[in-house]
Amino acid sequence: MDRYQIASIHASPSGRRLAQRQPLTQSVYQVVVDMLMTQTLEPLARLSIEELARTLGVSPTPVREALARVEADGMIIKEPGRGYTVAPLMGIDQVRDLIELRMLVEPSAAAKAAKRATSAEITTLRSLARAGGATHDSGGAASRIDMTYDATFHAMVADVAGNKIVSEMLARLRGHLHTYRLRYQAADYPLTKREHVAVIRAVAQRDPDAAEEAMRAHLTAALERMERFASQAASAQAR
Repeated sequence: MDRYQIASIHASPSGRRLAQRQPLTQSVYQVVVDMLMTQTLEPLARLSIEELARTLGVSPTPVREALARVEADGMIIKEPGRGYTVAPLMGIDQVRDLIELRMLVEPSAAAKAAKRATSAEITTLRSLARAGGATHDSGGAASRIDMTYDATFHAMVADVAGNKIVSEMLARLRGHLHTYRLRYQAADYPLTKREHVAVIRAVAQRDPDAAEEAMRAHLTAALERMERFASQAASAQAR
């Protein structure tokens, strides 16, 4: 569970975050994914390996290796002669397809997690929920849910279930959904957090049925929030 310990992340001299006690390529990969998920690297932006290497204070080699992994996740696109470009944001139709896929696997993974979870894993899940939070604006007000926390929560449930395929699938898909969700207002945060806690509570109670239902309810509610946001955005653009 060491890879879930947020305390292992520290600030590099350049201001980006690199993880201690991990292979350098893995650390660079995690930072680049974080930059994409928070839109520090904006959709359709061109990426320079040399510039990223300078920003992160590393050589170009681990950056090149990390970008190859990020491309495999589908978050960036490599074009012949042009290098890497940040992938465009998903549309609401793609979001529906993604949630539909996750609905097929994540509720059952939550149920399995409730059957398999050790006391230590339950403690780690609870600690994650306590530590995870919202990003804040300059005035200290919550602005949006911390995407790294949200992605880590779903990955942990899959890992506790012992399903590496589901965990790897979520890792490849998470960025697309979260960059879409990044545009949400702070109201999304307490709802999401409450739904996560319901899943953790069911896992802690060793109740597979309740864990499965809690995860299904969470994904259903998340899709409803995204559809409502897409509808509001479309209405605003039509004015």
